Amino acid sequence: MARERYTAVATREGKWWIVDVPSMEERTQARSLAEVEEMARDLIALVLDTDAHSFDLDLTVQTPRSVKQRLGEAAELEHSAQRVQAEAAEVRRAAIRSLREDYGLSAVDIARSLGMSRGRVYQLLEERPRSSRVA
Repeated sequence: MARERYTAVATREGKWWIVDVPSMEERTQARSLAEVEEMARDLIALVLDTDAHSFDLDLTVQTPRSVKQRLGEAAELEHSAQRVQAEAAEVRRAAIRSLREDYGLSAVDIARSLGMSRGRVYQLLEERPRSSRVA
């Protein structure tokens, strides 16, 4: 036999979490997010006159719209930063290849002149630009 399932939605209002149970058109509150599920279960159990663990509860915590917007902006900035970082890496590889191919510097001289290890220089010389890589 399937257990009854209820949905509770927690929204922050001032110093309180407001907990709505839409199917019952009932509401309670909690001081902390840790208390939200317990308060929702107690409310449902009180209305149904049953045990607080005799049903399943789906809890949704609503993030304020302004916070969602900021998180979206942060994700866009992170994506832009990754793109710029990848472009910088391509330019760095091109500069290293130019020192080798156009100026005839050895990997040892490139490493010494740029303050990096020979291993890193070899690594950069062996990497092909992203646009020419085979998937």
